[in-house]
Amino acid sequence: MKPLRHLSTPVFFSLLLTAHTLPGAIVLADAFADVGDAQKTGNTATFGSWDTVNGIIAPAASLSFFDADDGTTAVGFHSATDGELDVNQNMTAGGWVTSFALVLDGSTSSIDLTSIVFDMRLANGSGGNNTTGSKQGQMAFRLVGSSSGTLGTIDLGGDQGYPSVEYQRTLDLSSLPSLGTSETYTAFISATGSGFGHHKSLQAFVLNGDIAAVPEPSATLLLSLTALGLLRRKR
Repeated sequence: MKPLRHLSTPVFFSLLLTAHTLPGAIVLADAFADVGDAQKTGNTATFGSWDTVNGIIAPAASLSFFDADDGTTAVGFHSATDGELDVNQNMTAGGWVTSFALVLDGSTSSIDLTSIVFDMRLANGSGGNNTTGSKQGQMAFRLVGSSSGTLGTIDLGGDQGYPSVEYQRTLDLSSLPSLGTSETYTAFISATGSGFGHHKSLQAFVLNGDIAAVPEPSATLLLSLTALGLLRRKR
C-alpha cells in the first residue's frame, strides 16, 4: 500500500471525506416483535422503540394506517397475529398507506437512501394465511420534503405475483435526492393489489442508506492544515 505522501491531492481529500461517511447503513428498521393485540388500537400500532435508528431522530414509535386511495380513511387490524401489523384492509378495496418522519440528527450532514426491504405476509379476510394464486400486488415508497413537496415515488413497476405466503419485497431508492439538513422529510409506504381479494400484513422493514456525518472540528482543522501543506509543497 502506498504511503499517504504519494497519493494525489484529490485522492487524499477523498479518503479524508470518506472517513466521515457510513455506507450501506441501516437508517431505520423494526420487526415489530413487541406488538401484540394490546398495542393495536384503532388504526395505530404502537411499539416500544425502533430496533435500529441511525443518522436520524427516532420517529414516533407507532404507525397509523389509512386507505391508500384517499390517505385519510382509517383502517384497523385483524389482531390475529402478534409480532406483525396485520392490517384489515383488502388490497382490491384500496390497500393501505402509513408514514414516518425522517429528520436528520445533529451528527448527520446528509443521507442517500439506497433501498427499503419489506417482509410481508399474504392474509385472508380473517387475518390467517392466504393462497397466492390469482393475486398480484404492489409496494411503493414516496418521499416528501417539508418545503420541497414530493421528491419522488419508487414502486415495483406494476403489480407482481406473490412467490409465497410469506415473502420479501425490495425497492431501489438510489434515484431519490439526498436528505439534507435544510428541511424535514416524511416517508410514505403503501401496499396495494389486484386480482382476487387479499390482505397484506407487514412483518418488518429495513430502510438502508449512506450516512454522511458532520465532520468533527478536529477533522475539519486537519483537513485545512493538510490542504495548506499540500499547496505549499506544490509551489
